[in-house]
Amino acid sequence: MSEPTGFMRLMTALLLLLLAVPAAHAQDAAAERAATERRLRELRQQIEESNYRLEETREEEQASLQTLQNLDREIAIREELIKTYQRRLAQLSQENLEITASLQALEAEIEQLRRQYQGRAAHAYKYGRMHAVALILAAESINQMLIRARYLRRFAEERRSKLQEIQQAGRQLQAQREQLEATENQTRELLRAAEEEKRNLSQLRQERQRVVANLRRQRSSLEQEIQQTRAALSELEQQMARLAAEVSRRNNTADAATRAEYLELTGSFRQNKGRLPWPSDGVVTEPFGDLVNPVYGTRTPNPGILIATRPNAQVRAVFDGQVVQVSVIPDFGTYVAIEHGEYLTVYSNFSLLYVTEGDRVRAGQIIGLAGTDNEPRGSGIFFALFQSDQGAVDPRPWLRPQ
Repeated sequence: MSEPTGFMRLMTALLLLLLAVPAAHAQDAAAERAATERRLRELRQQIEESNYRLEETREEEQASLQTLQNLDREIAIREELIKTYQRRLAQLSQENLEITASLQALEAEIEQLRRQYQGRAAHAYKYGRMHAVALILAAESINQMLIRARYLRRFAEERRSKLQEIQQAGRQLQAQREQLEATENQTRELLRAAEEEKRNLSQLRQERQRVVANLRRQRSSLEQEIQQTRAALSELEQQMARLAAEVSRRNNTADAATRAEYLELTGSFRQNKGRLPWPSDGVVTEPFGDLVNPVYGTRTPNPGILIATRPNAQVRAVFDGQVVQVSVIPDFGTYVAIEHGEYLTVYSNFSLLYVTEGDRVRAGQIIGLAGTDNEPRGSGIFFALFQSDQGAVDPRPWLRPQ
């Protein structure tokens, strides 16, 4: 019985190989693929809408900052699209390598099994088919003879069945590999198309020279607009500094239970750095830090990020907290400040607001709709993060990677 036992051990090892290799990364890979595909769909939709907006401004005879802003928005979205294509291509390449390795291992095991079959066949031919017959005839009773005959027949049938299953699994793996290769080729084509679009958009940057020249001739109105933007940013920072100080002072004088809740929320928020959900789906077109004016090269501190979204996109709270302020600032529109212990998240440029001061919100709760072209910051949402003892901090590292 040593030969059947060895055969069963081989079959068990093959089955474990078939189960273990695809399952090793299946769940994570599927989630990553789904997220990347969803991101690609969102970016394509944004490109369609942004391209329409860009064409509208290009048709206008008079140059304006809106023309530059729409062009920069279009380029930023397409650059993000290319990054997403590259991420998808890397996913496909990794999956292809894993499937190829699994296929090679399976083919080697099947070849080993075939050699065993050939050895058994040669042995049977050399010594005749007497082993099975002798085993049956050597039975001490009719009942034992029937049991041995059934066992040998079942052993042969199971051996053929398992070999067919392994061959079928090999065909499935090969088909999966071919499918991955086809998808990878398709993604490469899309990547080339996106890069070509980026090159075309880069050529449009040459138009900036003409637009900038025209804007410089409108110096007085442009300088006034820059001053308004600076004043609005400064006002927002001052408002949040006062609010953060007030929240901190209020909790320092609160009862023990309230203070414990404040400290717990602070710690929980801090522990989720890098894992907070994005307030809305989109692409960052204005980063945290100094914003450089495209005409004069002047720098204006930016306390948050501007996320270009689809018009009226849903805006969600990034963490549990309480709405402590709702107000309006020129150039930012309606803004909402939510307290998370010693941290404040600020959202502005709403087209519609769903919360009021005093409301408690949960992470992921919809608090309003992002702006449209009628809002001060256009189609998008402004998002900022303030810490009571530091002021404005870059919110990007606190959000989960896109």
